Amino acid sequence: MTDIHKPSLYFFRNQVHFLKDNFRIHDEELFQKFKSFVGHFCYFTLEMDKMIDGENNYKHLFETSENTPFFAVKSHQESIRILAQIFPDHPEFWDELDKQNQHFYLTLLKEKYNTAQQPVFTLQDFEEYAVGKHTLAYVPITALNIIFEAKNNIEKLKDIFTLVFKGIQMNDDLEDLQKDIQNNQWTYVRSRVEEFMRENNLSNEAGLDRFEERVLYVSGIAEELIGYSKDHFIAAKDIAEEYHFEELSQWLSETIAGITQNEALILNLTQN
Repeated sequence: MTDIHKPSLYFFRNQVHFLKDNFRIHDEELFQKFKSFVGHFCYFTLEMDKMIDGENNYKHLFETSENTPFFAVKSHQESIRILAQIFPDHPEFWDELDKQNQHFYLTLLKEKYNTAQQPVFTLQDFEEYAVGKHTLAYVPITALNIIFEAKNNIEKLKDIFTLVFKGIQMNDDLEDLQKDIQNNQWTYVRSRVEEFMRENNLSNEAGLDRFEERVLYVSGIAEELIGYSKDHFIAAKDIAEEYHFEELSQWLSETIAGITQNEALILNLTQN
């Protein structure tokens, strides 16, 4: 499928840029300090997720002296140092950070539990997971609302983010199916493929390469789920345009265009 610059990474690395449209920034230096916090915190969170998922090549890291775990911890320390300067007397912020951290790490624990158990996933299971996996991205919305004046109700931003979380996660799970099988990651997409194989008595007796990925496309599951992803990005874009979140609207338009290209490729694969 066409690379659409991995929307998840681009979105989370630029989330403060997207949020800026909704706030009256009366202190640019404070805003830049807050943006630095998000950058450090985002890096730490992504690296923690990779370590928990076992994605790091520690042999390579050691041999090349790339001390990624140290830099991740150092980034976390720096993020807390910045937060202590910005929010010395705002218990509501720290309570929100605690709540979202707990939700995020509980989601990671459940993710590992599900990988061991390999249950049949429902769409509700997927949506709960998608929100939990990205729940820390709600923190900058709450934080900016404390230090700056919001132009619109921040619940609209949270609505957009929730739709984006679901669209991003579904897109990632579709693109990463083969990698998830190799790394023994249990996902909604993988669950759907395995369920289809059981119901239709399919097995890879011939030892075909990327057999599950073939099933994903010929079964119609890929077409259905990329449609789900696209619909959620479109719904997010509708809200962003209504409330004049220009940067978010532009990114969502580009993402939808990329997914539409992938959708066309899938239709071409399944109809020929």
